[in-house]
Amino acid sequence: MQRLYEWLGIPFGFVISIFYALTGNYLLSLLCMTIIIRLCLLPASIKQQKGMAKQARLQPKLRRIQKKYEGNQRKIQEETQALYQREGTSGMTAGCFPMLLQLIIMMGLFQVNYHPFSMVLRLPDAVVTALENAVQPMVEGSAASASYRMELYALEHFHELDLSSIHGLTADMIASVDQFIERYTLFGLDLSHTPSISNPDIYWVIPIVSGLLALGMSLYSFLRQKKTNPGMANNASMGCMMFFTPVMQVWFAFILPINVGVYTIFSSILSFIQMVALNHIYSPKKVLARLMVEETIYRRSKEANTKRILEIRSQDD
Repeated sequence: MQRLYEWLGIPFGFVISIFYALTGNYLLSLLCMTIIIRLCLLPASIKQQKGMAKQARLQPKLRRIQKKYEGNQRKIQEETQALYQREGTSGMTAGCFPMLLQLIIMMGLFQVNYHPFSMVLRLPDAVVTALENAVQPMVEGSAASASYRMELYALEHFHELDLSSIHGLTADMIASVDQFIERYTLFGLDLSHTPSISNPDIYWVIPIVSGLLALGMSLYSFLRQKKTNPGMANNASMGCMMFFTPVMQVWFAFILPINVGVYTIFSSILSFIQMVALNHIYSPKKVLARLMVEETIYRRSKEANTKRILEIRSQDD
């Protein structure tokens, strides 16, 4: 299982290592990767925005179904699903994919954080192994059994090691590690540190900010959903989902090093900017107007084709 998690971190480590080689700054590299992820998700976000606009269009029909079959919940559900199928849409416009992707990204960043030598600085495997062996006597108790943390321990105790005994470790490698350690902070906070729930300190600011931003995003999304699809927004499960994401992000920010929490903060800010922009560019009125134009063009084209076919048949007769 640990090997699987490490493989999950390889693509994220590769991307971050490229940006780190270009910028020499881990936080800036993390921000660049976050921007790329948001750009990759942009088509799905646009599709989701258009889907919400279609929901607004279906509201009168949905209300008629609810009124016609009032008291018969099974029939309402059947007619609602039939309407969605005819219109080529769904009651849920987002699905679980964004949440699943967020989980995968967090686990990938978790691995990158614990493998700074091999995944970011790209030191030779033999040098990394030698550094892990050298730091082994410095860790005690249960920490010694946490093999996945050995690179991070070696980074934390780097200047305490006898670097001259590390075979293959060159002066250039030592300089690159020193630069990495110097810049592996955020306002003086060590990005490798994991906040403790039982020990409140300055590191709590990362989970708190991450949770507040996620809650703000959920509230904004919920209010938009309530405008376009009141029936779904009033569903109890939607209210639970609104609070599930913030709670999940706070929990991850407490059990993972703060660089993962910093990623969620970057991601939430960029997501909110993107959401507001798409809400303006693809507002329900604009999307519905385009849909009406497209449907009119399609209908007229279909009528013209039908008329042409009839003319050809009449000529053949």
